[in-house]
Amino acid sequence: MKSGFKIVIGAAALFATAVLLAPMPSFDAPLSTVVEAADGSLLGARIAADGQWRFPASDSVPPKYVTALINYEDRWFRWHPGINPVAIVRAMSDNISAGEIVSGGSTITMQVARMARGNPPRTYRGKILEMLSALKLELFRSKKTILKLYAANAPFGGNTVGLEAAAWRYTGRSPNDISWAEAAAFAVLPNAPSLVYPGRNNIRFRQKRDSLLVTMCRRGVFDTITLSLALDEPLPDAAGSMPSLAPHLVSWFQLHSPGKRIRTTIDPYLQREVSEIVNNHQRMLENNLIFNAAAIVVSVDNGHVLAYVGNSTLPDTTGDYCRDVDIIRAPRSTGSILKPFLYAGLLSSGEMLPEELIADIPMRFQGFRPENYDFSYRGAVPAGDALALSLNIPAVRMLQRYTQERFLRLLKEVGFTSFTRPASHYGLSLILGGGEASLWELAGAYASMARVEKQCSEREHYTADDWHSPVLREEEFTSRDVNDPDPPLSAPAIWLTYEALLRVNRPETETGWQYFGSAPPIAWKTGTSYGFRDAWAIGSSPHEVIAVWAGNADGEGRPGLTGITAAAPLLFDIFRLRHHDEWFSRPEEEMTLVEVCAASGMRAGADCPEIREEWVPEAGLKSNVCKWHTIIHLDKTERYRVNISCANPGEIVNKPWFILSPAMEYYYKMHNTSYRSIPPLKPGCSDDRTISAMEFLYPPAGAKIFIPRGFTGELSAMLPEVAHRRRNATLYWHLDNKYQGMTQGIHQLELWAAEGDHQLTVTDDQGNTITRHFTMVRPEEK
Repeated sequence: MKSGFKIVIGAAALFATAVLLAPMPSFDAPLSTVVEAADGSLLGARIAADGQWRFPASDSVPPKYVTALINYEDRWFRWHPGINPVAIVRAMSDNISAGEIVSGGSTITMQVARMARGNPPRTYRGKILEMLSALKLELFRSKKTILKLYAANAPFGGNTVGLEAAAWRYTGRSPNDISWAEAAAFAVLPNAPSLVYPGRNNIRFRQKRDSLLVTMCRRGVFDTITLSLALDEPLPDAAGSMPSLAPHLVSWFQLHSPGKRIRTTIDPYLQREVSEIVNNHQRMLENNLIFNAAAIVVSVDNGHVLAYVGNSTLPDTTGDYCRDVDIIRAPRSTGSILKPFLYAGLLSSGEMLPEELIADIPMRFQGFRPENYDFSYRGAVPAGDALALSLNIPAVRMLQRYTQERFLRLLKEVGFTSFTRPASHYGLSLILGGGEASLWELAGAYASMARVEKQCSEREHYTADDWHSPVLREEEFTSRDVNDPDPPLSAPAIWLTYEALLRVNRPETETGWQYFGSAPPIAWKTGTSYGFRDAWAIGSSPHEVIAVWAGNADGEGRPGLTGITAAAPLLFDIFRLRHHDEWFSRPEEEMTLVEVCAASGMRAGADCPEIREEWVPEAGLKSNVCKWHTIIHLDKTERYRVNISCANPGEIVNKPWFILSPAMEYYYKMHNTSYRSIPPLKPGCSDDRTISAMEFLYPPAGAKIFIPRGFTGELSAMLPEVAHRRRNATLYWHLDNKYQGMTQGIHQLELWAAEGDHQLTVTDDQGNTITRHFTMVRPEEK
């Protein structure tokens, strides 16, 4: 007895050791990249590196499939320890009778062990190893985990592995939505996936499926009515394409997170609608040989990306349309789309008031001459109107005031990473598209602006953490690592920026928007890059920011490719999907009412005759006092200016007068008929020269100018320019005290200046004189 007991104990120990030493089934085959929407539905997938559709294991297995699988493969799965002795004995008997292996007696757990070994040919040695591994698997893993391993790695015919990949390929639906008939079909497929699968040997396939359905009905899984309906269902179709709601987003994750299951923040219904709208607009844009468009929708509250259409998904019939390019992530020339950040930066720092007059006169720099979109000049324009009209010259003036270095730093603080060169590389063209940014970062920065405003409106509190990139996955968001807890732009500055952007005229498709109260408030901005290569439009509401782009991915420009014509209609069509009428409340806690000059928009000075109150950021209290009003001395008729050289003090009328610089005045009064030029000096009065009669437009003071060359390489003339208050004035030009000529009307004169320092002197027909010093620099010979 003792000897027999020891043998039993020894055998048990040996068996236990064999089980413990058996390999634990595991799977390391490459996986498909799977991208899901916020609700878990499939946005798209990419095939695994080995050419198989093999999804990462899901968190659960659909109950219908589990029931069908257990009834077909392993009825006693819930109770056995990994092997079923009865089934093994029966299989051995069948194999001995047949003289070959015709049955394995495998449980579901043993099949998992065999799959982990790569489904090798069946041998008795292999069967023993599978049994030991199955026992070990049952010892250390739950039944639920074992079912998940089976469902994720079972072969389903062709290059389809796993239930989830099979459900999407054969039914176009999630495995959670399959019917009893489909569950039965998927349960029988792994039994002989190379012989029977959808589209191949369908007669045998239907027999196996229907037999399982009858068995389940007989066992009380469902009633006869359900059985009848299931038997009438057709077999799953041959393998089709995977869903492709966001192909460019899926490709991005394939590149950055291959072989992973990614749950995104995408709203699948909005994604489908936005993609359809982009394609509809793309069909119209193609008439102008514009072949690409993109759109992104970002939630203001948390930065979640609700829709991501990286490019049109229309067929690329020529292969030249570059529709596989993800435009959302591609850096492109910004055009005017950065102007709101500059405007808000100036307001936030208190260096400018929202409606302060900004000069809009010709500007020239070495190699750079900004122009407004309509090639006109307004002399001076309120800063808010300049933003709403997207005027380039006032924007350059504002950047001069703010400085390129500070603006570049601000752009980095609000989330842009593409501006990697020093400020000197971009120069003043930075505000007009001299740098590049992606639709992704633009949407993030605009959404952050709206988030700050919303936080201030609802919670009266906002921080630097409210500025962050768009969020595609919940786990992506992390607080900003910043030393300064204050956000880069204040809520009052953003609110005033939005007030200006609300005035932007909408595209022709929105004709009459300003006359109907039903039009939802949208603060929006367009941008067009140099050469008509990029068309931008970005709109903000308290709920979403929508950013769109249109153009050609290869950079080819097209006439008419502008933000207002190519991108804005797409923007507003997407906004129609979102019905919101709310708007941000004015952040009065951080604002103050100040008296401003009605004419100049600056803080009212002692000489400003008309004053209004205006809400401005508290920092605006340190802005400059109006410099355009001054007291002039008139005779009693107020038709002439006088001074004590020609009038008695008692006869002099002192009156405040709105006096712009000569260049500003020249263009301003063309657009503002109410503007009154200063009266002329009364004959006989000596001119005290306190009010300048003219000013240089070019060259700038102290400029260093490369000696210009013509198209053929020869040295050519420079073209200085002067503006005079009187249209009929005659000007006399002297270079280094040598007479050069005279001008009337348009005061430009070609001058040839040698290398070195020079003095340019201009005198008008009334003896007024201005002088400008500059240096000519000879370009290096090639």
